[in-house]
Amino acid sequence: MKNKIKNILRKRNGSIKYELTQSVLSAATAAADAICAPPDITKAKRVLFVQPHPDDNQIGAGGTIAYLRSLGVEVYELTVTDDRYAEPEYIGKENDVQTLRQKEALAAQQMLGMKNAGFLGFADKTDASEREISLKIVEVIRKIKPDYVITADPNLATECHSDHIKIGNAVKFAAMDALCNFYPDFIDGKFRDDTWRVKGVGFYYTDKPNTLIDITNFEELKMDSIKCHVSQAEPALLAAIMLQQKLFAEGTDFKSAEPLRMLSALQMHCFNLPVA
Repeated sequence: MKNKIKNILRKRNGSIKYELTQSVLSAATAAADAICAPPDITKAKRVLFVQPHPDDNQIGAGGTIAYLRSLGVEVYELTVTDDRYAEPEYIGKENDVQTLRQKEALAAQQMLGMKNAGFLGFADKTDASEREISLKIVEVIRKIKPDYVITADPNLATECHSDHIKIGNAVKFAAMDALCNFYPDFIDGKFRDDTWRVKGVGFYYTDKPNTLIDITNFEELKMDSIKCHVSQAEPALLAAIMLQQKLFAEGTDFKSAEPLRMLSALQMHCFNLPVA
């Protein structure tokens, strides 16, 4: 009888150990899934879209912007380069007039319900360094305090535009550096009190998306916002954008979609985590 009881207890102990092991593994898997999952931009309260050129946000994420605004998200637009140094008529009065592309950007912002975070005033095809541009973006991030900062993906395999690469990298640096209370310098010999921690960054024009936004109900509004950029909105460009949105939606229930690559604050740093 004693041996029988011992055998029963032994089996029960084995079962308990097995169940405990499975429970631990399950919890670990859930934690890993949570860590690797892309952040949900639709839960944001405030988002800053930083565009290399005055029309990039509308082309790359106009539908996403319209969708976020429909959810009540506060959306800001910062424009890094414009045409003030690219047109002869502005020479000598670059900072005293509102250029054509600036006016177009403001019209597109109004159509989408965005707030203007400013024009940084760098030239198209700027010679400024990534660090110079990043410092200016840091100032805006600390002022606006967005949950997420979105821009063009500088790591797109086919990207050949130096502005997109340079400014995409500058945004990455700025999103991290905005948190540093000693950067770029102290204030009156003390740590800065204007720092800001973003929840994550995101990229449009990406070939490694982990988030697909259904813009079916916002496609028309997006296209209208692109048409605000009269100097740029050629029929071939509009057709190509429409085609892309259809292709991005293939295999889903969406009729039109925009891809994003979203990274959490943890994924932004040195941790080599797989991003779902």
